[in-house]
Amino acid sequence: MSSAFTPPDSLSNDDRRTIADVRRAIWINGFFGLGAGTVSGMVGHLVLQRLQRKYMPVNDVTSKKVDAGWIYRFLRPLPPLGRNTFLLSLLGGGALGSFVLSTTAGKNAVHLLHPIFGLGRDENVGKSPYQLAVSEARRREESTIDSSISPTAVKEDVSASRRTRSLRRKDSVKRRLEGGGSLSNAHSNTWPHDDRSEEETEEILRDRALHRAEAWGKRQMTRRQAVQDRIERGRALSDSTGGHWSDKG
Repeated sequence: MSSAFTPPDSLSNDDRRTIADVRRAIWINGFFGLGAGTVSGMVGHLVLQRLQRKYMPVNDVTSKKVDAGWIYRFLRPLPPLGRNTFLLSLLGGGALGSFVLSTTAGKNAVHLLHPIFGLGRDENVGKSPYQLAVSEARRREESTIDSSISPTAVKEDVSASRRTRSLRRKDSVKRRLEGGGSLSNAHSNTWPHDDRSEEETEEILRDRALHRAEAWGKRQMTRRQAVQDRIERGRALSDSTGGHWSDKG
């Protein structure tokens, strides 16, 4: 028996039933086409033979040409129809009808075989039973790991990633500001300088320095005057002895 009628053990009962149904549909439609094509070829040959005998007789052909011009032009290329042409029409019609109907049935049912064609094509070809068992165990382990990952853990990972990016961004901005760089490359990564603003800044710094010097001078003069007043009044320079000089006799 052909191997086509003995499917392998790897196919399930549903797959075998599907293959049998497709094969049955092709055979049935092929036989229908054979019968329909045979009848069509026989009827067509008889009709053409009858027309050829009626409109193309051996004698008085000229008068018949005038009566049926288009029929004569249609039948003129055909050879004389007899037993041999009848058998040829019979066989040709049967073969053509069987081919057309069986091909149509196969085209309409081939989508049922697509899942069966893909069985074991990629992952099981050339593997031993041990390798197949290892692959199945690995697949189950991966599916278990994927199912154990909860949406909460995924959200925590996303929030941690956002927090890390935020800290990196803040650190980058801080380093740019401390290094004198700008936050963008619009000014070649440096702050734009204005000569007038630099002059104003120097003048302000100079005024502040003078003000601090004047304030320090005033404080020194006030302190010196206070010390002098204490000495003139006979008081001590600190309040540790009640503001008086201590007498040790």
